[in-house]
Amino acid sequence: MDKIKICEAMYALPGEVVVRRRKSLVIPAVLLAAGVAILVLNHIYGASMTNNLRSSAVFIGGSLALAGMITLAARYFSAEGAPYYRPGHSYLRYEELYFERSQSHAVVDLVAEGDVQRLLTMPHAQVPAISVVVYRTPDSRFAAMQAFEYTDLEYRPLTRLQIVDGPEMQTAKN
Repeated sequence: MDKIKICEAMYALPGEVVVRRRKSLVIPAVLLAAGVAILVLNHIYGASMTNNLRSSAVFIGGSLALAGMITLAARYFSAEGAPYYRPGHSYLRYEELYFERSQSHAVVDLVAEGDVQRLLTMPHAQVPAISVVVYRTPDSRFAAMQAFEYTDLEYRPLTRLQIVDGPEMQTAKN
């Protein structure tokens, strides 16, 4: 299962439906600000707090600030991006669905039809004998999926990459 090939096929769709976009910087910035705020409040009101509470505030504030700073820097300076669906203004979610080997024909048929909702409602297995890689929007309007079979210590494709965008369906080559 090569996520890079699947993403490249989505990026190659006509009309730039899916583009590579840097993940949001809002959450890391909020973590950094919350950590700094806890440290500042600890400094201001530290005299009225117990030692245990002050230690906890320093630990939690420092951890939040450090995690926010590292994540913010990693996202800002990284050349890596996540698939973004432009018409729906949302990032695509990555999921791996696992099924029993006995369900392989049903899974292959559902992937060929582009029926994401039925794939999600099928009973899933813990062991990945058959797996389906799905990139989809939160509302499942757009989905790119491909089924794989685990044999001889590797994943082998059972289907082509199936891309479903709204009511129409189109198949992309591997």
